[in-house]
Amino acid sequence: MYYKTGIMRTQEKEFLASEKTVSFTGTVLPDGVAPDGEGRKIVHKGSIISVAGTVTRLGASSGGTGTVTFLGKPAGLLMEAVDVTNGPQPGALLVEGYVIGERLPLDVEYTEAVGEAIHEQLPEIKFRKAAREA
Repeated sequence: MYYKTGIMRTQEKEFLASEKTVSFTGTVLPDGVAPDGEGRKIVHKGSIISVAGTVTRLGASSGGTGTVTFLGKPAGLLMEAVDVTNGPQPGALLVEGYVIGERLPLDVEYTEAVGEAIHEQLPEIKFRKAAREA
């Protein structure tokens, strides 16, 4: 595993709705992560990480039923952004807590059906609406 100290700066929205959470360490793999403008491979916080360690993508089922599918069994939501430019890195995976679904970095628009599908796979993840901003 590659280890480098330094500060990684990202501008991501906070997706947690509560400070009380449960997370476990998991390995985050660079597979399928596109490099940014600086050539770094960053996995964004709030990404759904599979049990295999890759970013899990969402898709809709064929037939227009509105069913949401996962392209890998979800293990948790990534608590903080992880730089996987130089290979696999450890990351904290949220498995229990309240989140704001609209702020998750999903490949699809967040809907109630998406939230229910995530909750089915990760039953201790619960969704709340974002507080009204002034």
